[in-house]
Amino acid sequence: MIRRETDAVLANSVSKMDGVLSNVSYDGREIDWTPAVETCVILSNGTDAIQIYEPKEPRIWEVMTIFGPECRGKRALETAFAMKEWMLPHLDIAFGSVPNRLRAARWFYRKLGGGPVDRLETPLCLYEANEGETLFVFRA
Repeated sequence: MIRRETDAVLANSVSKMDGVLSNVSYDGREIDWTPAVETCVILSNGTDAIQIYEPKEPRIWEVMTIFGPECRGKRALETAFAMKEWMLPHLDIAFGSVPNRLRAARWFYRKLGGGPVDRLETPLCLYEANEGETLFVFRA
């Protein structure tokens, strides 16, 4: 069951799991998600999977998916689909940036229905992939 987190305890815990931190932190330092609780939607499965949706514009969200090493394959896809379904009433577009070196993550985002793009242009802003990354865009 998907739930919205009201604190950063689980997000911080999953981010620090072995094999996870190096994929979510550009500089290898631990991330404290506490400030995100006030401005973002943090969804979880209650144990080892989180998605953080950061509002960018009305109904446009940037999403970061952070799953622990035990949440892979079919279970990961089912969890991510459930999180996406939870957010659908609140968004028109969600996008996430995936490092090109993470082949499995790029496959994962495609399976979820994300389309790879170099840039996303909206009426208010232009979002571009960082060097060495690809944007994946989901439309409701």
